[in-house]
Amino acid sequence: MNKRFLSTTLALTIGFSSFGLVQTAMQPIQVEAATTNAQNNAQAVAAKADQLIQTGKSLMGQSTYSNTVYKPTYPYKFSCASFLMYIFEKNGVDLGTYNENYMIQQGTYVARNQLQKGDLLFFKSKKTGTDPDHVGMYIGGNKMIHMADSKQNIVISDLNSKPYYTENYVSARRVLPTLLSANPATKGDKIVENALTYKNKATISSSTNESSLRFTAPAFVDFVYRKSGVTLGAKTLTDLMNQGSTVARANLKKGDLVFFNSVTGSKNPSIVGIYAGDHRIIIPNSDGVMTRVLLVDYYKEHYITAKRVFSNTPSVSAPSANTSADKIIATASSLTSKAKFGYTYNESALTFTSAGFTYYVFNKNGIDLKDKLASKQALVGTKVLKSQLQKGDLLFFSTNDGGANITQTGIYLGNNQYISMTTNNVVKQNLSSTWAQKNYVTARRVLK
Repeated sequence: MNKRFLSTTLALTIGFSSFGLVQTAMQPIQVEAATTNAQNNAQAVAAKADQLIQTGKSLMGQSTYSNTVYKPTYPYKFSCASFLMYIFEKNGVDLGTYNENYMIQQGTYVARNQLQKGDLLFFKSKKTGTDPDHVGMYIGGNKMIHMADSKQNIVISDLNSKPYYTENYVSARRVLPTLLSANPATKGDKIVENALTYKNKATISSSTNESSLRFTAPAFVDFVYRKSGVTLGAKTLTDLMNQGSTVARANLKKGDLVFFNSVTGSKNPSIVGIYAGDHRIIIPNSDGVMTRVLLVDYYKEHYITAKRVFSNTPSVSAPSANTSADKIIATASSLTSKAKFGYTYNESALTFTSAGFTYYVFNKNGIDLKDKLASKQALVGTKVLKSQLQKGDLLFFSTNDGGANITQTGIYLGNNQYISMTTNNVVKQNLSSTWAQKNYVTARRVLK
């Protein structure tokens, strides 16, 4: 299949994906394909493969071949690759691409004598170029289902039935279970699942109205992560890019945030994507929420950085909500948009100084910080090195770019983030910000 689909849709993706933005050239790095996840059991993979096969068969006689038009409603029009993209997406597995040359880089390599249902099979009949020009899906019994051509449309073919299949076979890739969630699902899996849930529901625009599922691009990301138990509190693309810890492109994991510029070499983000595993990214833009692959040249050329903003551990039976630190963080986070700054301590009006805020939060969880002055709170508990911070630690800052006088407090959230009361009320900030680096003084641990 040629790339005429891609060039049209990508132009839309790039042209309007900067809603909510404020504004290094990268070295070309290949993202390693996801390895087979042992947590996915064979039964789940087999069941998903059977669903894919059933959907593919149901389209026989209802679809016609087209290399230039993609029509996902009756009467259907597909190319060989967009046919597979459609049946995978209909069964909750988003390949993120309708091009064979990108599909062949997903999943893991499979030898021809070890094929399983759901594997993708690639062929190349053209004598020029290196990319495959045909793809089908293995359905067992040495057969595949595929959108063959304009004469046959969707057919089931034996792999030994014609010289075309024996002489032009290139490779096979196993995308099940690499494109499925782990079992139990990780936090990253939950984020990707929630993002895809709203793929055809959310509207991306220049303003946010959560009740009607209308968001700016950063607000959509914030919404998805909040739904997945990760509070970001970011309002702009720059806010998002300042969160978490930097991740090398070759080490991306599900749920990482990936940032792109609109002008090559610029450090200002205009696009944010949620990494969905195996090269895929979920991008909110004015055309909606779209899935793409990082393999596209544009994303290679305009890549800025990636950030990890949470710990990607299994989300089931996680004890975090029961720890003292998480209770402290939950209390502090619940005061966002409720508590306000003031040179007083007023619990009924939720008005606090910076240290009054930390005093109130800890007191609500049965911990007495002894005083409502930042300099006095800095004497409670035990000193902690900045490199050894844990969730719930108290952070202390000056406010004069490097002074030792402690006047500001914060609560460490993990992932290099902290929450504090400022003159802009309760905000979450990054310890790597210029202000935090210049004004950080010390930290204390008051939780056992």
